[in-house]
Amino acid sequence: MDNNNVSVVPEQEELRTRITAHELRRHTFVTLFLTGFHENAEREEMARRYLSDLPYVPEVQDRIYARYRQVAEKIGRIDPMIGKSSHGWNLRRIGKVELNLMRIAVFEIYFDEEIPREVAIDEAVELGKRYGGENSPAFINGILSEVMRNYPPESVTDEAK
Repeated sequence: MDNNNVSVVPEQEELRTRITAHELRRHTFVTLFLTGFHENAEREEMARRYLSDLPYVPEVQDRIYARYRQVAEKIGRIDPMIGKSSHGWNLRRIGKVELNLMRIAVFEIYFDEEIPREVAIDEAVELGKRYGGENSPAFINGILSEVMRNYPPESVTDEAK
């Protein structure tokens, strides 16, 4: 048998050039979740490390990173909205999975005009089913519904964005 044609290097998966909205949301969530366990100075490195392992071309990785940064930069505005709407729940007591999924949804509802509100909520609930506990979907849906009641989208002005 001739071993000259046998490669010992495994074939690499071809890098993907496109990402769906669902995948973008999911990778944004994972990036927020992972970086939340690190000090501010380490977060960018951790985000980049996670993204570099994904099977996407660098341009798509940059798109995920940009969305992560957009959400992260609004946390100071988003968390008080969630906190006020989560009666009886201190933000520190909310699970990191649920909190980060709600952060993304609130960002999409109030700061991304391209995503319909219902889609943002439905996606957070679906990702809650995948990554959260048994009660996560109902919890996420309830808090996001309360956020919508407390903060009608027209109440968040452009200046505040």
